Amino acid sequence: MHRTLVGALAVFLVTGCQSTPQRPVRLAGDPASLARLAGTWSGQYWGGGGGRGGSLSFTLRSGSDSLYGDVAMVDPRGQTIRAADPASVHAAHVGSPQQLRIDFVAVRADSVRGVLEPYVAPDCECTVNTTFFGQVRGDEIKGTFQTRNGGRVQAEGSWEMKRTGS
Repeated sequence: MHRTLVGALAVFLVTGCQSTPQRPVRLAGDPASLARLAGTWSGQYWGGGGGRGGSLSFTLRSGSDSLYGDVAMVDPRGQTIRAADPASVHAAHVGSPQQLRIDFVAVRADSVRGVLEPYVAPDCECTVNTTFFGQVRGDEIKGTFQTRNGGRVQAEGSWEMKRTGS
């Protein structure tokens, strides 16, 4: 059911390195671990408080330590999730007001951990922080996320991505 909901809600396409202007994501990891993530990836996430879902993508060029990516999030009522930053500040680091910047990604062997920029969740009208965790298996990454407000878990869900290009 969540996948059907996500399919209906994932109306925003996130375009990794094509959105402008966009700053690279802070990235940490050894060269071999980073090399496993080289390419263009796209996917979706689902679950969480209020049945959130949406699309996500990122691009990491081979031999590079600069990752570019964003997340588009829509709640079941069709409301977009907005960044906690004022609109003028947010516009300086993403290509669309509906996108959230991936703030940080750490890669170690086949594990990925990252953080999204803080955003205002429509179900509580509060600022939340999301951390995601995943496992890289060839051309797929699957994982979970947690969204917290004031240290308390607000929402949890799953995500997956596939490499769509090198």
